[in-house]
Amino acid sequence: MHAIPTTPWSHSGRVRLLFACAGLTLAMLPTTSRSEPNETEQAHLERLLEMDFQELAQIRLTSAARKDQTLVDTTAAVTVIDQEQIRRSGLTSIPELLRLVPGLNVARINASNWAITARGFNAQYSNKLLVLMDGRTLYTPLFAGVNWNRQDVPLADVERIEVIRGPGATLWGANAVNGVINIITKKAADTQGTRLSASAGNHDNLQGSIRHGGKIGATLDYRIYAKGFDHDDFLRANNQEAHDDWQGQRSGFRADWTVSPHDQVTFQGDLHTLDTSSAQGEKRGGHLLTRWSKTLPDARNWSLQLFFDRTVDTTYEQTNLYDLDWQAGFRHHDHAVMWGAGYRLVTMELNSTPVIQWAHPSRADQTFSLFAQDEITWHPDWRWTLGTKLEHNDHTGVEWQPNTRLLWRVNDGHTLWGALSRAVRTPSRVDADFKLAAPIAPGTLLSVAGNPRVVSETLLAYELGYRAQFTPRFSLELATFFNRYDHLVSTETLPTTFFPVVTVRKTFDNQAQADTYGLESAVDWRATDIWRVRASHTWLKMNLDVIAGSTDTISPASADDVPRHQWQVRSLLDLPYDLELDTALYYTGRLNHLSIPAVTRLDARLGWRPVPSVGVSLMAQNLLDDRHPEFTGTSVIASEVPRAFLASLDWNF
Repeated sequence: MHAIPTTPWSHSGRVRLLFACAGLTLAMLPTTSRSEPNETEQAHLERLLEMDFQELAQIRLTSAARKDQTLVDTTAAVTVIDQEQIRRSGLTSIPELLRLVPGLNVARINASNWAITARGFNAQYSNKLLVLMDGRTLYTPLFAGVNWNRQDVPLADVERIEVIRGPGATLWGANAVNGVINIITKKAADTQGTRLSASAGNHDNLQGSIRHGGKIGATLDYRIYAKGFDHDDFLRANNQEAHDDWQGQRSGFRADWTVSPHDQVTFQGDLHTLDTSSAQGEKRGGHLLTRWSKTLPDARNWSLQLFFDRTVDTTYEQTNLYDLDWQAGFRHHDHAVMWGAGYRLVTMELNSTPVIQWAHPSRADQTFSLFAQDEITWHPDWRWTLGTKLEHNDHTGVEWQPNTRLLWRVNDGHTLWGALSRAVRTPSRVDADFKLAAPIAPGTLLSVAGNPRVVSETLLAYELGYRAQFTPRFSLELATFFNRYDHLVSTETLPTTFFPVVTVRKTFDNQAQADTYGLESAVDWRATDIWRVRASHTWLKMNLDVIAGSTDTISPASADDVPRHQWQVRSLLDLPYDLELDTALYYTGRLNHLSIPAVTRLDARLGWRPVPSVGVSLMAQNLLDDRHPEFTGTSVIASEVPRAFLASLDWNF
């Protein structure tokens, strides 16, 4: 494995060099401010950066309370990545963008696979993080995780990414255990005209997209788009090509129809194909979604959403997901009440191979759900939220997921909040139906069998948070938590059989448990009118064990699969002549169990908009080393993340 130097120069020396260079650059800058922004889509986004922190605190989000609210009114640890941050990061995929979020552990396994989690339990198939796009779940019931390489919408069409660290199960249901990520795309009215974008680099060989938006009459806005990319191989630790290159295409549409001043209807959908050298077979899929939202007098509202999602992997699976969701809300005196119901049907056809079999290759599973939540404002500075969700699934029956949250506005610039929540992760098809038989030595087989009696993993979470704006130019956010997990899935050893061959047998059970606790901090500082700094730090401790009588030796060791410390510092600098210089320094601590050394990563971006409709960007990633490992895969061969360079161009007309 390609080792990362651990001398003082590799970490603290590089940090000192970075800040010395940043200070020298700032001292040499002219004092003239940047030119007046142009009235384009990009210029509108740039004006967000010019707002002071009090204005930024009023940025609205929907995921934390399943309704529109301000960031300062949120009783959860929330980060919002807006379009300005997306553009200035220079990153080209949704998994990489999540590196910007405090408290998330984003580790790239190879060119086309990532391991992403919040507050512990990272793995290639992380199963405690619910991911949505426009309210549509991206969480697969096959292995209870996310196929990150399939989430590839044009980033210019993403309005924001809302990330909740901590349980969100009362509103979003089972599997929203350690967090919720909601990727929200722009309304069609905000993407009018035509946009062409293209980029090329030493590993992103070529990436391009075209999008066109228009109007039909006075009430219907639409957009259509197409995107394609070709990504090159990474190298393994032995300098051999990993054969993990990947290529993909995606096309889609969105239409927003203003039926009346009180009624909005959205239609959207897409189709995609994906080809990776590390896996056999064709991967394709698509979705269709419609949503009807109605706003009534006296703060009453309701919405009805229906979507269909199809995933095909000709080697392993064909999955169809049908989802119907309804929610309503009203205000009465000091109460803001919300309730809703949902139904989900998943049909799955699983293909067997000589090594992998399934107890039920063809199966249909249903989930019924009800939720209710009351937000009580008994004083202008105090708000108490109480709610629960009931779900019935075909694996484990009825699950309940309550939460209570309290917010106190100490004064205009300081807010405290706390929460107590229960969440569950329901078993996946791998947990219940999986069968593996693989040779591990001549005449010896390893047999791993799923267990239909596996029950849901449970979490009891305690959270405290603090937000402060000390000056118009400096703000701080802190979040601390203690999580207690029970009934975690473990791998148990069964008695070995000796006929017809020696067979080492293992199965799944619920004999593991864990405690995790940590502290997440983030600061936002506008040093000058042209220089902004954002920084964050995460400290996490995991204690993972098994109950008496368990034979699982893997689970306790996996507590070291997440770093103890992570931090990042990002600088956004506006230069004369519409130039931008943005840098980001990331640190991820050592993963002891996986023998992954600590990583310090430096990215830099130079952007320029010579005319209002054209943007040019040069991006460099991983400037501090040739390449480094970040994680190891479960079903794919890991490779090392290399130094990369990328040039991009966008044109709006």
